[in-house]
Amino acid sequence: MEFVTDPALLGLTISSAQETLLRAIYSLPMSEEHLEIYRLCIGRHTPPAASLAEATIIAGARAGKDSRIAAPIVCYEAVFGGHERHLARGERGVIVLVAQDQRATKIAFGYIRDYFTRSPLLSSMVEEVLTSEITLTNGLSVSCFPCTLRSLRGWSIPVGVMDEVAFFRLEGQADSDVEVQASIRRGMIAFPSTRLVKISTPYMRSGVLHDDFKRAFGQDDPDLLVWRASSLLMNPSLRAERLDRERRLDPSRFAREYEAEFADDLETFLPSAWIESAIQRGRYELPAQSSVRYIAACDASGGGPDAFSLAVAHAEGNGATRRIVQDVMRAWSKPRDAATDLEGAVRDIAAVCKRYNVSMIHGDRYARGWVREAFKRHGLAYEDVTLRDRDGEQVYLDRSAAYLEVEPLFAQGLIAILDHPTLERELKNLERRPGMGGKDRVDHPPGQHDDHANALALAAAKARQGGVRPFVRVDDGVVRIGERAVGERPGGFSGGA
Repeated sequence: MEFVTDPALLGLTISSAQETLLRAIYSLPMSEEHLEIYRLCIGRHTPPAASLAEATIIAGARAGKDSRIAAPIVCYEAVFGGHERHLARGERGVIVLVAQDQRATKIAFGYIRDYFTRSPLLSSMVEEVLTSEITLTNGLSVSCFPCTLRSLRGWSIPVGVMDEVAFFRLEGQADSDVEVQASIRRGMIAFPSTRLVKISTPYMRSGVLHDDFKRAFGQDDPDLLVWRASSLLMNPSLRAERLDRERRLDPSRFAREYEAEFADDLETFLPSAWIESAIQRGRYELPAQSSVRYIAACDASGGGPDAFSLAVAHAEGNGATRRIVQDVMRAWSKPRDAATDLEGAVRDIAAVCKRYNVSMIHGDRYARGWVREAFKRHGLAYEDVTLRDRDGEQVYLDRSAAYLEVEPLFAQGLIAILDHPTLERELKNLERRPGMGGKDRVDHPPGQHDDHANALALAAAKARQGGVRPFVRVDDGVVRIGERAVGERPGGFSGGA
């Protein structure tokens, strides 16, 4: 604790809960006050006898996760961890902090850089300071980067921090939290003493953070310590009236962001295993065949940074063996903060559709009038995607309904999609929430995109018309898959639109 509070080192003021957490991670003696906080936040009666190799910290926003926990751990381990003793001649060990995005990386590195350069004792160990890396004189480096960049393969890593790990999958590649964790552990294998710290505000009930919580919170796990604490407990300087206002405005979000509760009303829409099974690895596009009837659908950009996406698909087989095959996945967009060339995108889409002998492009009913007119100028009719309900009436599909319509295709292995990283990531990031009237709503996470996934869902939903359609039925919480003819919608079934 002297390292954190000594003015000649970090010189930080920390709360009782923050101090208790650091003492728990390093198995330091605790006062009665610390023990009371420990039992509340960890669910164990007595602290572990020795420091554990892994710690997972689930804490609310503004809890000091970067400035009082992650950055001090990185600095301490780099200076006093003794990891340099286990390096081979010429080998450099790297203490890594992986953040959710570039902005979070800059914030975390800012704390670390400040702690090293402002301390009269620590600054003497600094050999070089780069944009996101500090090289030390003891053979170690501290490197910070977002989960969207770099491979950790081949690095010697005695210590790793995964900062806001619950949000890695939103910013990086699909399952990036799992992959980053595996890479860090692989880099640790040659060190006799290592430390992996995963720290985050919670999100949905999936991923590395939630897996650790289920496994070890309140349990005497010999390898993993799991801590959960609210924002106010970790940072008592927060104003209670501001927190009360946040609670009134959005109770569900408040519970997640300030009380460190995993979201009850949020879950992953499609299991990763279903998506992996549907992807045809190494298949990037299929050539047009004159004997095949193709369906094209688009997610039209509104002129902002969203992509203007096109998917082409067709159906194969009949009855229970009828499956949907994706042929094309294209998107038109400009660099960050620039608008998409909408007229150029429509012109290119028309050229692709002509090659696949498609004269009609499908989309959702919310496309702006200029979209329909633009396609018309290029010889394509624009039609809203519709399906027939139980009474034989045409009903429109919005993006959520389109996703629910194709869910059974993924569940039953009746869809084959292209090997497209952006499409894969968007499908894996889709979220399901309870909607009005008991009907689920499916959408992308806040601040993310689903342009590719939406175009695919619309094309697949339209292509599956005309044959036997699989359905998903829930009986007493058990998912059962069967089939029904188009237009047949008996009560109690979900998954159609």
